[in-house]
Amino acid sequence: MPHFPAFINLEGKKVVVVGGGVVAERKIEKLLPFKPSIKVISPAFTAGIEKLRREGRVSIVKRKFMLPDIRDAFMVIVAVDNIKLQKRIYEYCKKRRILCNAVDSPDFCTFIFPALVIRGDIVIGISTSGKVPALSRSLREYVQKALPENLEQVKEKLETMRRNIPKGEERQRLMVKLSRRLLNL
Repeated sequence: MPHFPAFINLEGKKVVVVGGGVVAERKIEKLLPFKPSIKVISPAFTAGIEKLRREGRVSIVKRKFMLPDIRDAFMVIVAVDNIKLQKRIYEYCKKRRILCNAVDSPDFCTFIFPALVIRGDIVIGISTSGKVPALSRSLREYVQKALPENLEQVKEKLETMRRNIPKGEERQRLMVKLSRRLLNL
């Protein structure tokens, strides 16, 4: 069954990443543009995660994970190979309505981490509902190449115009027409 795509404001929200390896680093890099407060828990960290800590972009806890670490989290990313730990964290999160993503284990996820295309405020998420992540990545590359280079400028122009037009159906029709024209559709 496909998953419903939802865009969530993560700014300032507590995101806990369990694991300090390459996969954890990749997930952290994808989260950073959305400005969450990221805490990474692991006995060891990649050089990239250590660099992010030195830059003040993440905080780290250098030890094994414990369930109380995620008690007040908004979202948890589980980037470890330990299936028992993935399941334990998932069950804890599910009971407490904490968003949980266990990397490469869709059975232990309350949400799927999409392949992302980000151009300023424009965000496109692509998912195969966790079934074929490689296809999501390939589609992301395709979409990135297909998007016009001036997409952010088009968005800014339309945003300014939209602010100056009264709300209603006429504004909606006009914005669609202008969007299509500016994108040469």
